[in-house]
Amino acid sequence: MPRKRRSTKNRIIKSAWNLFYKNGYDNTTVEDIIAASKTSKGTFYHYFKGKEALLNSLSDLFDQKYEELASTIDPDMSAYDKLLLLNHELFYMIESSVDIHLLAYLYSSQLITRDKKSLADNKRFYYKWITEILDEALKNGEFENTSSAEELMDIYAMYERALLYDWALFKGKFSLTKHSDKLLPHVLDVFVKGV
Repeated sequence: MPRKRRSTKNRIIKSAWNLFYKNGYDNTTVEDIIAASKTSKGTFYHYFKGKEALLNSLSDLFDQKYEELASTIDPDMSAYDKLLLLNHELFYMIESSVDIHLLAYLYSSQLITRDKKSLADNKRFYYKWITEILDEALKNGEFENTSSAEELMDIYAMYERALLYDWALFKGKFSLTKHSDKLLPHVLDVFVKGV
């Protein structure tokens, strides 16, 4: 997708999710999203059939965060530290700007949808970039070469989905970011020693 078209779509998605977080999904209208994203009705409907179609765009919002981080992260950081930082930043963004009820709805819809499961789409920027980081760590010996980068990616993604699921299940009664900051090093230590 050309950069201008992608940035327009991303602006709509980001505006929608900000409004969902502030006003709630039911209290946000398509007109509110159009105004906040500074787009036209035609542009909105070019990308989305309606407000409901934006629910599956949460993974796009996650990828936008990773794309922002990709341009600022120190390339000389270890893979271990990159993964800790990326997880912390993503989970902080989710905890502070994504409505937990919508996250729960997205998770439940992913289980029953016949369409593409956006959270498990390995063509997403998230999957590609994290797999590159893991592959580099395997090649330079930072992580023990007992599993492929793709296998480690499956474990990493499963860890993140599981923690998000628990956070939604318990209605945010614990800090997603703090909990993951405490648990993720244990997962990464297994990568260092070998799975």
